[in-house]
Amino acid sequence: MYEGTKLMKKKGLATILVFCLLLSSCAYYNTFYNAKTAYSSAMKAKLASSNQKAPADLLDKTIKKCGKLIKYYPKSKWVDDAIVLMGKAYFENGEYDKAIRKFQELTIYYPESPLVLEAIYLTGVTHHMKEDYNFAIASFDHVIGFIDNEFADDAAHGALKSYTAKSDSSNLLQLGKKFLQSFPKSPFLPQVLLLMADTYIENGNYSEAIAILKRARDRARKREDKNDVEEKYAVTMIRMGNIEEGLSILKKLSKRTSLPERTAKLVFEITDAYIDDGNIKKALSELDDLVSLYSTGPFVAEAFYRKGLIYENELNDIESAVTAYENTLKLNPTQDIRTQTTRRNTVCKEIRTYREKIANPDSTTGVDKMHFLLAETFLFGKHFIDSALTQYQNVLDSFPESPLAPKAAIAIGWLYEKEKNDTVKALIVYELVIKKFPDTEYSEEASTAINKLRVEANSSDKFNEKNK
Repeated sequence: MYEGTKLMKKKGLATILVFCLLLSSCAYYNTFYNAKTAYSSAMKAKLASSNQKAPADLLDKTIKKCGKLIKYYPKSKWVDDAIVLMGKAYFENGEYDKAIRKFQELTIYYPESPLVLEAIYLTGVTHHMKEDYNFAIASFDHVIGFIDNEFADDAAHGALKSYTAKSDSSNLLQLGKKFLQSFPKSPFLPQVLLLMADTYIENGNYSEAIAILKRARDRARKREDKNDVEEKYAVTMIRMGNIEEGLSILKKLSKRTSLPERTAKLVFEITDAYIDDGNIKKALSELDDLVSLYSTGPFVAEAFYRKGLIYENELNDIESAVTAYENTLKLNPTQDIRTQTTRRNTVCKEIRTYREKIANPDSTTGVDKMHFLLAETFLFGKHFIDSALTQYQNVLDSFPESPLAPKAAIAIGWLYEKEKNDTVKALIVYELVIKKFPDTEYSEEASTAINKLRVEANSSDKFNEKNK
């Protein structure tokens, strides 16, 4: 009886132990399951949202649940999954440094995990978002180096995007060609072909761009990819001078979309085409139609900004440019557009002020100074070189005795040398400075510039003679 009781106790203890283990296993599985569920819900909400951001509360819940599993169940078979999931949640939350630490934690402490390559790939993605493109490429290259892994084409596509961001066209095209050979069935193929086409377009190699885009046309399956390919094809046609054909494609694409952002992008492409064709009236009309179609949004602000550029650069209508820029700033533009608009609006207002003072001088107005300051304003950002030259020349011709005259003259020489790349005219102006304003700091500056240009000319002649 005693032995039987003892045996029953042992069996009972074993049963309890197994039961506890099962409970423990269920506990950490439930913790991970809840973390996965929260993350999945966050991603679904992100796709459905207008700003494409995942809800912070769901991401925080994911991080908290993953952290609990890692801390209390470090021997769990789901701990490596929890580390990667935690990194993903940090990434979606914009906490990139924390995300990278988690991905690196997996590769350091769990090197045998099947999730290592994914973690390295995600490290590259996170570095790309941080604009640390060299680190991103290094991570992507590490993944690409492993043959036949499921993240290889993702990593190659990521590296290509980093090369694009770096404006490294040589490496981009080299890797792009390898991608076409290594991953002919990749879903990223149309996007890779588009990146390559963009590079060819930027380099002015339009025939190669067209060839690549025709290939992309054949491979694109998603509607979004097809539209992007057609848009790029149209832009290339316009760059090649086939403006009518390019405009026709862009207008067809515009009629097929109902998305405001997409419509705006196409309108801007159409506007640029009209400007290239010299049809400023139609360019403004396209922008006016966009503004009347939508009352607000960053793309409407950009439409006003583009109107300002047209008035300023194409029509020299400073007053209308200021009005357009002021409207831009009222409509919550993106930070980049806000910065550009603020700068150009300030310049235009200064130009307006100087022009008014020159047109209506009074006893306190130094007209020579106004012309000089107007030239400096035109030169701001190097947008109006010819207008700046005109105003500097006004100072030199109309106010030869002004202390600003030699400064204007040296500025004219500098513009011909550095901005116009016209060495002959630059030398003529520099010699004029020496003749008209001897024994001044400006004549010394002109002498130095002349000597430098002559040395460069001699070196160029010797090089050409040597290589005949």
